[in-house]
Amino acid sequence: MHYPRVLLTTYHHAYLKKAGGEFEIFSVSEKLKRRGLVADIYGPLSRSIENYDAVLHFSVHGGGLDLLQHLHEQGKPIALWPNLWLNQPSPSLIDLVNAHTRLADAVLFKSAAEQAMFAAQFDLPDAKTRRILTQADPDYLRPAPKGLFSQLYGVQDYAICLGIIEPNKNQLATIRALKSLGIKLVLVGTHRDTRYYHQCREEGAEHVTFIDALPARSEILRSALQDARFYIETSFEPPGLSAIEAGLSGCKLVLGESEWSREHFEDLGFYCDPSDVKSIEDAARRAESSLTDSEALVDHLRPHCAETSIDPLIATLQDITG
Repeated sequence: MHYPRVLLTTYHHAYLKKAGGEFEIFSVSEKLKRRGLVADIYGPLSRSIENYDAVLHFSVHGGGLDLLQHLHEQGKPIALWPNLWLNQPSPSLIDLVNAHTRLADAVLFKSAAEQAMFAAQFDLPDAKTRRILTQADPDYLRPAPKGLFSQLYGVQDYAICLGIIEPNKNQLATIRALKSLGIKLVLVGTHRDTRYYHQCREEGAEHVTFIDALPARSEILRSALQDARFYIETSFEPPGLSAIEAGLSGCKLVLGESEWSREHFEDLGFYCDPSDVKSIEDAARRAESSLTDSEALVDHLRPHCAETSIDPLIATLQDITG
């Protein structure tokens, strides 16, 4: 079987503020390597370009376009992983995204909802479109020591949310909703918008615990998820990999209503209107009162962490390298 040697790239300053997208790059690289592929992340320790058969480029951020153009000129086939959700892109952003798709030999989507959104707003030839699975790590299925997180951080009976703290992620509405219900909240993530972050801290006060980061897949993160009352993500964009990992950990999920959410979690989540604090409160109440066994959600999400979940991506890389 022909396994192409793959260089994973993204825009040049992505790792200055690592979030879900950057950790997803690490996870994909590891899964490809476990299947026997060379799958290096571009940087000082990666090999020279002639040692790779294909490029897997993450994001359509403008900071990566020059690199992608150079790789294209080198004759390297490119699989583009846009990881993008926008409702009203500006004309300049549309031009930027289209410049990326023109260079790509394949454009990858993790859901029908994402593909439909992208195709409605950007140039997307059918011949370039490929569907893959969101990649989660099976470590989230492993039990963590009971109470480990609570002992280290001194917080109990809490809901938890993972992700960069910023207006589009809507943590402020989450804080207001859970504060009104008397439910403590743990927010794990750094911030880009300092003013918004300070507003979250001011309104959250003693009801919210802020943690910059917990190591991915670690016992402490798994403990934080497994011991939480529920996981909550009320973003104005679809929830990401963290919601899938939380579900695999056995968390009930309180999520913003979206086609992406329904496609991934069906009726196994508790959905709300992110723009309505009362709707968030109602979804949290429904999660709290639900007697649903977490095993149904865990079993539903298992395909995302199976070793075979990477196969559609491998098949795409094989296809574009001939």
